[in-house]
Amino acid sequence: MSRHARDAVVEALGPDRCRVVTGSWSWAGLVGTPGRFDAGIEVVGPSEPGDAFARLTLRCARAATGAPAASPAHR
Repeated sequence: MSRHARDAVVEALGPDRCRVVTGSWSWAGLVGTPGRFDAGIEVVGPSEPGDAFARLTLRCARAATGAPAASPAHR
């Protein structure tokens, strides 16, 4: 995975687990990144990434069901 992680730091934690440390200019940009990998995600850190994952989940659910996108103020 590390060759695909761009500027992130990847630390092996076991045969099927790793830690990825990365940054972004926004929480939305940060939480969009792990979706490129077909793997489970656990947030270790402040609450803001969890909140951003929740907003991204709603946007993805709307896209999956064909529901109209919410206005930017309601994302």
